[in-house]
Amino acid sequence: MEYIELGPVRAGETCAQVGTDNYLARSMGECEVFRRMLERVLPIPEGLPMKYAVRSHPHDFGNYREVSIRYDEANGQAVEFAYEAERSVPAEWDAIARYDLAWYERKRAYELAVQEKRQQTDEVPTHFGTTEPPGLPAGSPFSELLATQPL
Repeated sequence: MEYIELGPVRAGETCAQVGTDNYLARSMGECEVFRRMLERVLPIPEGLPMKYAVRSHPHDFGNYREVSIRYDEANGQAVEFAYEAERSVPAEWDAIARYDLAWYERKRAYELAVQEKRQQTDEVPTHFGTTEPPGLPAGSPFSELLATQPL
């Protein structure tokens, strides 16, 4: 199997930097949002031996993460699709990805508030809920997603 690195986020977007506070959580959230968006906007044709994956790579300041497309180099269609996916990485987030990024930001803010509350008292607030954003219908505008799934 071969890999083509597609980046940690969409083309031209700033992302979490290795060595910064909360890098692990931020980078995993960003990469998961990006991976799911690629699965929506550049779906892999059924039957091709390939998939989008979040991978970790060593760096002088620690490991960094990127989304890759893994493909079987012996399958011509898979090779063609992998290189087409690399050329076609979206320049903009779709509405669902924008919602998911806002959801992860809210989750991080909640987790920080929980930590502060624990430091001040023995009281533990209720859990944020799920570990991933809710599944949302494709094609909905961002405002509709916020109206139906408020953050």
